[in-house]
Amino acid sequence: MSHVLSFDAKRHQEKIHRVEEHVAQHKAAFAQHPWREHYHFQPSVGWMNDPHGLIQFQGKFHLFYQHNPFSGKWGAMHWGHAISADLMHWEHQLEALVPSEDYDDWEGGGIFTGSAIEHQDELILFYTGCTKDRQVQCMASSADGLTFSKSEQNPVLAEPPPEIDPNDFRDPKVWKQGNTWYMVTGVSTRKSNSLAAKGGQIRNQGKVSLHRSTNLKNWEFVNYLVESSGELGTMLECPNFFPLDGKWVLMFSPMGLPDRQVIYLTGDFDEQSGNFQWQTMGSVDLGFDFYAPQHFRDEKGRDLIMAWVGAWPWMPWYRGSYETEQLGWCGSLTLPRQIRLCPDGKLASEPVQEVEQLREQEQYYAPCVIEESKPFSFTAGDGVHCEIIASFDLSETNAQRIAFHLRGSAEQETKLEFDLAKGEMIFDRTRSGNVSALKRTCLLESASQSQITVRIFLDSISIEVFTDNGRTTMTNNIFSNPESNDLSISTVGGKTRLLGLRTYGLKSTVNA
Repeated sequence: MSHVLSFDAKRHQEKIHRVEEHVAQHKAAFAQHPWREHYHFQPSVGWMNDPHGLIQFQGKFHLFYQHNPFSGKWGAMHWGHAISADLMHWEHQLEALVPSEDYDDWEGGGIFTGSAIEHQDELILFYTGCTKDRQVQCMASSADGLTFSKSEQNPVLAEPPPEIDPNDFRDPKVWKQGNTWYMVTGVSTRKSNSLAAKGGQIRNQGKVSLHRSTNLKNWEFVNYLVESSGELGTMLECPNFFPLDGKWVLMFSPMGLPDRQVIYLTGDFDEQSGNFQWQTMGSVDLGFDFYAPQHFRDEKGRDLIMAWVGAWPWMPWYRGSYETEQLGWCGSLTLPRQIRLCPDGKLASEPVQEVEQLREQEQYYAPCVIEESKPFSFTAGDGVHCEIIASFDLSETNAQRIAFHLRGSAEQETKLEFDLAKGEMIFDRTRSGNVSALKRTCLLESASQSQITVRIFLDSISIEVFTDNGRTTMTNNIFSNPESNDLSISTVGGKTRLLGLRTYGLKSTVNA
């Protein structure tokens, strides 16, 4: 059976220009809103979610992302595109891919997540084409990294493995191992064939499928890297599989789990059989708003990831649309993070060093004791777009809790709390201005050690937190008034010794 369809380049280009006309018409008005991020990437207009196609090509970093340019809500997906020399300052490009063919042009789907590789001096994109009744894997290529042509062989992988729902077969991540190309996709079993049942309801089996090819156009099924009866999710979206520090890491975003947005598994991979034996499981980030990270390795040999700062309505804690959807835009990306594998198999991450070039207005606060009755106020840039690095000496702390009060005012406050008695970190946005105004709690390893160090990045509507030497991270959106910019530290149940506090304002990268 042949799936070859001709690529309508003229129609594709006409639809790209239609997007650009819309962007040009609306971007100036959107740019003025106080909730627009200053140094986290986001498109000029429209909805965005998953980053993908992350690659360094001809010396420049390329970022692609899921984009609905015509609305602040999810819709028919396009591939937005941006280029950077330093991972911080991104230049928006024309849309790389738009829905234009029979296999990817549907108003309820479009062009879904994928990945990028360099092959024979070309930048090649792999993506999922989504139609009303199936999802297929497709390919596009470019010699200059700017203008892309869809392959005449599309779809290059049209049939999912047996028993897999053709509507749950997506997000190809492609890499080369030796002389062979490999592809992982997130898949789910057909509901009628699912063997796992809970509470009388059939639950899909989420899996990560592995294919291989010698020419990028003919793919054979190898194995499932992981199979879940629901305990790892009912659909394992946006899988990444890569070697890291002597092990292999499988990273995916599970649907159907209440408190996990991104899972990683670390273990050993047998290339010949396609068998993956994992030993360690964890969450890449423990916040509300971290989804679909993608991994790539840059020319310096760094293992990097970026993720969508956002959430889906099907997540159980989600209580309504995020506020900017009604404004015609929604979504941003995390800072690029360098990841490493710890000796115990746990993943750790930290922002790339390039973020330090944004620093200004450095403030240093000398060691002091913070008493329960005397909150410690401090400044960091304008209190909205800033970086905070603080350390506490727990050997000279008898407080039960230490709390950062961020983005504060009489009406609003975001609280980051270290509960030393329970060994927990709590992100509390109940007074931040969110519709989904809840707390998120996770293990704080440093609570049982002699010192806690935390690094916090504040932007217009996002907060990224790094502690436990990068082993514990949280990413969350807040929607506070720009006037809410007070910062302080307080304690409950005793005092703490602040070893040092350093803060910076962070310069905007918009229109750079």
